[in-house]
Amino acid sequence: MRSGWLLCSFSSLVLSGVFVLAFRFPGALGGWLEPLMALLFPLLLLDGLFKGRHAVWTWLTLVAGLVLLYLWVPQTLASKGGLPYGLALLGMVLLSLWEATGLWLVAMGSRWMFRHAGALGASLAAALLLLGWETWGFHVYPWTWGAAFGSLPWTARSAAFIGTSGLSALAWAAGAWTAAVLAGGGAPRKALAGPGLALGFLLLAGGAWYLLPRAPLLTLDVVMIQPNFPAGQRWVGMEAEMWQRSDALLKAQGWPRSGRATLLLWPESSVMGRDDRQPNPRLATEAASRGVAWLFGTEGGLFNLVRGEAAGRPTFLFAKTEPMPFGERMPGPEPVRRWLDQKLGFLSQEAGDLAAGCAFVLPTPSGEVRVHPLICSEALMPERTRRGRSLSDANLLSNHTNDGWFDRSIATDLHAVQIRMRATELGLPLLRATLSGKSGVFREDGHFQLWGEPLTEGAYALELQWRPVRTPMRSAWLLPLLMTGLLTGCVLLGWKALLRKP
Repeated sequence: MRSGWLLCSFSSLVLSGVFVLAFRFPGALGGWLEPLMALLFPLLLLDGLFKGRHAVWTWLTLVAGLVLLYLWVPQTLASKGGLPYGLALLGMVLLSLWEATGLWLVAMGSRWMFRHAGALGASLAAALLLLGWETWGFHVYPWTWGAAFGSLPWTARSAAFIGTSGLSALAWAAGAWTAAVLAGGGAPRKALAGPGLALGFLLLAGGAWYLLPRAPLLTLDVVMIQPNFPAGQRWVGMEAEMWQRSDALLKAQGWPRSGRATLLLWPESSVMGRDDRQPNPRLATEAASRGVAWLFGTEGGLFNLVRGEAAGRPTFLFAKTEPMPFGERMPGPEPVRRWLDQKLGFLSQEAGDLAAGCAFVLPTPSGEVRVHPLICSEALMPERTRRGRSLSDANLLSNHTNDGWFDRSIATDLHAVQIRMRATELGLPLLRATLSGKSGVFREDGHFQLWGEPLTEGAYALELQWRPVRTPMRSAWLLPLLMTGLLTGCVLLGWKALLRKP
């Protein structure tokens, strides 16, 4: 019995390592490591569960994987959140337990269908439950399993057809099929059908991406300033310091130049300590005098804002619509939130509105560029990003991030892992301007560039050319239709299994 316990413990640790390797960004082995591990982990996890391994070990494997992934959390909460280290450690454990339980329920639902409806039922259930969990489950820090497929351009492009959550469902469905066939004593050739179909879809979708309709070519000169300001600190002179750095880079580049428009991006929290909701003609003059369009992260009361200024255009103001639970806003209805704020001494941020016209518009010689900004963690949410693009009719995305909270941890990379698929889902480049590390661009074709390291300063210039791609994932109906199909399959197989029971 002791040897069995040791074997289960060892296998759980090994599997938790596979879990972590699916999100090691930037990926090793030429980018193959992440998608390979993302396909392998569900297979191995469900194989043990379907063959009779106790469900507790499945749950502990998931917990261990998430703990390894979130090792950076306690130090961040202690140093930046002012919590005692023991309490910060408890926060990391509770976060891991919560997220692990959601995935565990996906695995258990797949096992139930395996026992009653075979390999096909297990696959459909795994795909449906994972889609539901990623779409409607409460996450402190939203993430998607399918983000691992963004490490290779040709697998990233497949997100244009079924989205990142669709790729999550595909990976778990393939793993459930193989695990179910092997557990049921099926032939190895049949067991390989699930992964084979998944890989076939990735190959076909990655190629079919080139057949999608495209808009005319757009060109833009982009400047990003990464100041490495201390996270959360307000001080006089932040804007002046940012202009000094911006002017130096603009002069070095010789920008703005004839026949090209220039967009200047500053990250979240680049200007703090004042209410930028108010009219301020000086800000428009600052941008106009330099001949640039200027989009920067600032604040106004309890709002986390971006503000845009361009010559001849009205001021653009946009507030973060999805404040992060616990970090920025207490979750729950308003009475609950007020009570929690009072008890914990917290001040919840206000949420902005996601309404029509939420784009920063700048005219360029190649055509009108409409930038839809995503403030930090908003870029983690596929549906939030899709709705924002639709309402704004954007042809370019920007992400303004304050990653100074993460210190030198892997969290900056983990954030990049999760947001990179927004570009391929919607067929638009995503410009990532960070406060303290790894600014860059994610392209609509799955390629990307990131510069610098955590807690570094930098000033970057980019000549951007792109043709917006009209992807299927822009439709609000795609994922609901996919869920409906999976649900129908599960119901039919489950009903058939119940009818067979004596």
